[in-house]
Amino acid sequence: MSLNTTPAAERIHIGIFGKRNAGKSSLINAITSQNLAIVSEQKGTTTDPVYKAMELLPLGPVMVIDTPGIDDEGELGKLRIEKAYQVLNKCDIVLLVVDAQVGLTHEDEALWAKVQEKNLPAILVLN
Repeated sequence: MSLNTTPAAERIHIGIFGKRNAGKSSLINAITSQNLAIVSEQKGTTTDPVYKAMELLPLGPVMVIDTPGIDDEGELGKLRIEKAYQVLNKCDIVLLVVDAQVGLTHEDEALWAKVQEKNLPAILVLN
């Protein structure tokens, strides 16, 4: 099976999580070397998960997923947060992006606790 024919279910899923404007979309764009996700100063630009199948050595075929912010507000914001946590259920590896000037917040700590509960490999990314 080649890279291009590897089904999504057989790829390692890498989820990128964090608060709004923490740098998640910039990170997926850097990892993929593409302008895949919209980057904006306006909070809440990513409203749905963004998926990108690619090869990432030495892991091989992966699915990189940018998620909405885990601190979104309002009724739509609650739905976006739910989407982010649904992605967490699909992940094999988690990247938690934190604004280094702000540090870990309650939302970051809550997601990190879920990651630890699921015993997922995770990397804390300070932006």
